[in-house]
Amino acid sequence: GREAVVSTQSTGESCTMCIEKCGRGSIVYIGTSLYVRVPTWKSLTPNHCQIVPTAHTISTVNGDEDFWRELSAVKSALVRKFSSLKLDTVFLEFASRLDQRRHVFVDCVPVPEEEGTMLPAYFKKAILDCDVEWAQNKKLVDTRKKSLRKCIPQGLPYFSVEFGLDGGFAHVIEEERMFKRYFGLEIIGGVLDVDVGLWRNPDKETSEAVQYKRKSFEKLSVEFPEN
Repeated sequence: GREAVVSTQSTGESCTMCIEKCGRGSIVYIGTSLYVRVPTWKSLTPNHCQIVPTAHTISTVNGDEDFWRELSAVKSALVRKFSSLKLDTVFLEFASRLDQRRHVFVDCVPVPEEEGTMLPAYFKKAILDCDVEWAQNKKLVDTRKKSLRKCIPQGLPYFSVEFGLDGGFAHVIEEERMFKRYFGLEIIGGVLDVDVGLWRNPDKETSEAVQYKRKSFEKLSVEFPEN
């Protein structure tokens, strides 16, 4: 709950994801408990964006009720906009190495509808094949019937993918060394047949390129919730 969010803030002094340290040139929306930005490195697809908690938070399941309400409203606004452009929206979260207290964010990747319909099957197979063979936790957690935070206990590292507003799949990460940070981006990149450099270790963008991405995103006029 609230304590989990507050307790992580003290470790965020040098974190460039915390709202007071984040370069404002990338931000397209600032809410109460989260903000939305374009990536400061190469984007996987046009208008790829990231939803970031304003306070130093290590996973979305640590967020309180207000955070989850706002997260849901922002996701709805993005899905509505991309859907009007004949695009499906994929949300990815990678909450790992929790002891290092990294600031979490949710990637929001718009993809053409044709490829979007194929992605659940690809992700399901990839999750069932990933990590260690004999897992202590159930390998594939279905988040289509109940929300992620009701499926994953706080304090466990996990990967989550959601397709639009319909939920998706999550996986509790057993062996963090084996589970790559770009796992979700790689699956989307493979289906879209994009350059490996866009998902494996994407190059940092120049401030001009970030500004260009921000302006083109702003032209979408996403109807984000009013504060």
